[in-house]
Order: sequence, then C-alpha cells, then structure tokens
Amino acid sequence: MKEKINVFRINQQAANRIHEVFNKVPHPNQFIFYVVTLMLFIYACNPVKNADRKASRNEIKSIFPTQSFDSLAAKKMLAYGKATIKGVVYKKTNKLAIVNAKRYGYKVTVTLYPATPYFMEYYNLRQEKESKRTKVYISDEAYRYRIEVKTDEYGRFTFDKIKPGKYFLQAIMTTTNYYTQDVEVGSNSYGTRFYEKQRQYESKTHRLEKFVEIKNEKEEVEIVLK
Repeated sequence: MKEKINVFRINQQAANRIHEVFNKVPHPNQFIFYVVTLMLFIYACNPVKNADRKASRNEIKSIFPTQSFDSLAAKKMLAYGKATIKGVVYKKTNKLAIVNAKRYGYKVTVTLYPATPYFMEYYNLRQEKESKRTKVYISDEAYRYRIEVKTDEYGRFTFDKIKPGKYFLQAIMTTTNYYTQDVEVGSNSYGTRFYEKQRQYESKTHRLEKFVEIKNEKEEVEIVLK
C-alpha cells in the first residue's frame, strides 16, 4: 500500500525554506553599506591610490598676488635718496633671564622691499591664508627689486641713500638653545637603570619683519627687528 503523502507538510516545509532564503538576502541599506565598505577596503589596499592620497594630504599649496607687478614704480622707489634707515636685529630667547637673554643676529641678511600695491597684496595674503600647507610668494620679477645688507657682530645694519616712501624690512634669523638632559645609557640584571647628563640643543628659525615709512628727504629712522 502506498504511503499517503501529506501535502500540507510539504507546503509548510517549502514555505519555511523560502523564508530562510529571504532572510539571508540583506536589506537594501545593508547591501549598500556592504558594497561601500568593500570598495573602501579595495581602495585602501591599492598602493598607488594610497601613495596618491598621502601626497595629496601633504601637498603644499602656493599662492601669488593676482595683480600685475609694476616694475617701474618699484625701480623708482629704490632710486638713490638722502634718507637713512638704521636698525638692530635680535631675538630674546629666554623671557625669564635678566642677563644674556638676547641673541643678536650676526651676519644676518636684512632685506628691504618697496611697499608697492603688489607687495601689500602679498603681505595681506600672508596674513589671511598662510599656514603649514599654504605658502604665499612674490614673483621672481618682484623679488629682484630689493636691497640687502648684512648685520655686524652686534646685530646692527644700515640702509643709506633711501628715498622717502614706505618699505618692508625682513630678516631670517636662527637661534640655538643648549641644555642638559638625563639620558638612559644602560641597566643591570637587577633592573637598575643608569643615566648620564648629555648636552642637547634646539634650533629655531625666526622671521623678523617690520614696515618703515620715511617722510622727509634727509630723515634718519631707527628700528628694531625682534
């Protein structure tokens, strides 16, 4: 005698199987999440894309003034005059010290630029946008219109034969501070650590600058770049 077939049980089993398969299909939002995650993983594992991404993060952006540089105006401002600018360059490296707190700039180059509209735009751009990854420059042509002098052992400098007008003075000075620090040099089998004092140093570069205006033909102006 043939075994009776339970149609209801078969239909129930099929329904359960369909339900299991349906549950394994991810929700549309989950599916999108899985795809995006997989794409990011593949992108992160790509060495070329990785290098491009790091280079983009560390890229230095250069900005220049937008207006044209007037070489005739700059040349006219740098023509011979009868005024003088005298100054001194120093940096105070220890604010708490009373003696030997100042480091005078020895053989530091001091540069004088005519404060033309082009240069003023450059300076304003620096104040507004300059950062670690954004640098502001003047053009090579504008850079040629400058006067340079060197400081003596006391940090003094002089610009003579200057015409009345507004100028920008800049000096790049490096200072080095020395100090002693306990440095671990070894240990024994009991775990005792041994130290000795070693001399360390720290160097810093300072951009010292100031605007100067000469109003009279034979005027002598004194300034400090610090």
